Amino acid sequence: MTRLDLHLHSTASDGVLTPTEVVRLAKERGLTTIALTDHDTTSGWEEAMAAGRELGVEVLGGFEINSETDLGHIDFLVYGADAQNAALQDFLLTIRDARVGRAKGMVQKLAELGMPIEWARVLHFAGDAKSIARPHVARALVEAGHVASTQEAFDHYLNDQGPAYVHRLEVKPQEVIDIIHQAGGVIVLSSPEHSKTTPLTATLAALGLDGLEVYYFDHTAEKKAELLELARQHNLIVTGGSDFHGDKTHAELGSVEVPPEVLLKLKDRIRQRGSA
Repeated sequence: MTRLDLHLHSTASDGVLTPTEVVRLAKERGLTTIALTDHDTTSGWEEAMAAGRELGVEVLGGFEINSETDLGHIDFLVYGADAQNAALQDFLLTIRDARVGRAKGMVQKLAELGMPIEWARVLHFAGDAKSIARPHVARALVEAGHVASTQEAFDHYLNDQGPAYVHRLEVKPQEVIDIIHQAGGVIVLSSPEHSKTTPLTATLAALGLDGLEVYYFDHTAEKKAELLELARQHNLIVTGGSDFHGDKTHAELGSVEVPPEVLLKLKDRIRQRGSA
């Protein structure tokens, strides 16, 4: 029986478990295919795929990437891109470098709020991660005793309207989609928000969007039905996953039921993009 989770994070970005540990947990929970989708990096692929071969779990290489639209911030999931593509890696490096500056800006704002943390501690919590993110800042805040939990850090300081928030590097959807397609990848709108879904889908489909993430931990039956209909209207594939990070603020690995046919259609689209 095919069991899937196509949205997972590891210590290559802001997850808690190493790529090997993610694969091992997937095996323990009876999953047959997973995708590692860390933020703005392919650095965990090799380790995860090696663990997958050893444990008998199919591992697809993916990543998550941000973009900005007239309707606000969105996230994309990418599958099947060529990790050796120089233009893709240059693009991801630019985004990761911007993440470092963004995180340093948050540390500065926190100091101005009377909540100092050391940049070295943020780097400590990032560990081997190629992509520094807000959870690393949040963990440093907890360690310093300024907040009781990472959730409190986000709720009061690091959320999009929080006093320590720093805006992301603004990259437009057309640029992201073009670079992904040039690298042979498939690009999917991740966990689209209800109020944005219909206008965004039409706009992004015209730009070359490949799919929608329909099966997600907080999507109701009504939301899934809406997304399935939008995918049908715009000839988009559908995907799904838990958005697992290994912490208490995200869903558990394998907790989202994803139909097996999702994998077949995703692989078909990857083959089409790879031969384009």
